[in-house]
Amino acid sequence: MGKKMDKKQINEPDKLQLLFLSARTFTEKHKNRIYAGTGIFFFIWMLIGGWYLYRHNYEKSAGKIYLKIFETVQKAGSPDGDQAAIKEYKDLITQYPQSRAAVVARYRLGNLYFSRHEIDGAILAYKDFLNESPADSDLVTLAYNALGACHEAKKDFKEALESLENAMKTSTASSFEALNYISIARVHEAMNSPERAVEFYRKALGKTTDPLTTLYLKRKISILG
Repeated sequence: MGKKMDKKQINEPDKLQLLFLSARTFTEKHKNRIYAGTGIFFFIWMLIGGWYLYRHNYEKSAGKIYLKIFETVQKAGSPDGDQAAIKEYKDLITQYPQSRAAVVARYRLGNLYFSRHEIDGAILAYKDFLNESPADSDLVTLAYNALGACHEAKKDFKEALESLENAMKTSTASSFEALNYISIARVHEAMNSPERAVEFYRKALGKTTDPLTTLYLKRKISILG
């Protein structure tokens, strides 16, 4: 036989029923606020979803254009495709200025200008890239190094060293230490400071494992030292 319920248990209200009743009463009393809050919640999620879709399509479209330009440049080669690529990269940046593709396009523009010996254009492009690029991008180190080469080409050695020092301070500098040390050494050599040049050529020698680079550095050290 089942356990008998005492009088207190029989008369005691069902707790779950009381909970539902309280919830219903609360809902009736505050239904306007609840409807408004629910509406705001769904509106926010619609905005988030819409923004995500917009950014996805934005980045996808920019990426397709960038890839097409890059492939065209590779097929045409330099200098035949350079002028067209410069125009198309600029158009991409204008059309999709906040895209990741536009950020890389700015770096590519710098490279194209530098290869054409249009140094002022290269400087502007590299600076534009550095203003827009994430700090942890590998290209940041390379852009500072290239900016140093631009100033070196203009014989503005103070600016060149400053750019190369910035390259050494980036979060990815350890991947390009030999390159940066060689660039710094080259600037000191151009400034007729052989001792400082040798100092940085030696640092570069300690960071490279490439046989040709090692041979080049040993020759430099031998000539200047």
